[in-house]
Amino acid sequence: MHFSTDKTLGVRSPHNTKLLGMLNPVKLKHAPIDLKCSVGVNKNWPLGHGAFRLGANLGPLIPTVADARDNGFDDVLWLLDDYLTEMTVMNVFTLWQSRYGDYELVTPPDDGTILNGITRQTILDVAD
Repeated sequence: MHFSTDKTLGVRSPHNTKLLGMLNPVKLKHAPIDLKCSVGVNKNWPLGHGAFRLGANLGPLIPTVADARDNGFDDVLWLLDDYLTEMTVMNVFTLWQSRYGDYELVTPPDDGTILNGITRQTILDVAD
């Protein structure tokens, strides 16, 4: 984040600023993870704000995620009308072999209900 530290509030170019970098630690696991499917709670919905990185998208999910972790799961697999959308802070990809023998990488569509970030796009680009 880059923000002004001027002692006045207004719309103008600042004279003093601070630059703050925030890092989010990621736990890499090379083992299967246990997921609990969401029931009765939606993370995002069409025409909602799921495509944006907002605290308001994650805050209301805390009780559901905490319940899943209390019951031995690593994360929640969020569903919308029985379709996979994403995990709490990770995209979902499935690699399967079609009945014709071709391997396909499948992920939920970018319809505004998932965060279509750089990681997701890079995986899709590399898979092509």
